[in-house]
Amino acid sequence: MNQRLMWLWLLSTLVWAAPVWKDFRSGEGTFRGVFPTAPKASQSQTNTPLGQVATKVYSSSNSKGNYAIACTELPGAAVKFAADKVISDAKASVLKDANATEINWSDVNGGHELSYRSVQSLGWCQIFLVGNRLYVLDARMRPGTSRTDWVLPFFARFSPLN
Repeated sequence: MNQRLMWLWLLSTLVWAAPVWKDFRSGEGTFRGVFPTAPKASQSQTNTPLGQVATKVYSSSNSKGNYAIACTELPGAAVKFAADKVISDAKASVLKDANATEINWSDVNGGHELSYRSVQSLGWCQIFLVGNRLYVLDARMRPGTSRTDWVLPFFARFSPLN
């Protein structure tokens, strides 16, 4: 009987530890993806040499870490003449915001993936430039969190729309 209770406890712990992803579609219809909890939206405007750009950020948190998807509408000239700079600026912005150092930078699925480390977390970010939209997916996890369970589904189920 004692062994049976131990197995039940172990199974319930494994079930509780598995992430439950909630489907999400942005209100503007620019992307769909998943979050571990319902995301909150915020918006900002940034002045650039090519004019003002709007960024909408959807963010969500749970006990394992923080997730965000940012969508920035870019002027056509930025994409046509400075796509590489847009990508490198996005990468630098993530590292600065997280107060982190780069671990790895690689090409992935038509975009780029950054892994980084800060004092309090490990992070993974994917950056995509699709048409005139810049998408930045960012997952910042507590050390020891399974990337397979808690990060990869967040990235894999992202899809730009339009």
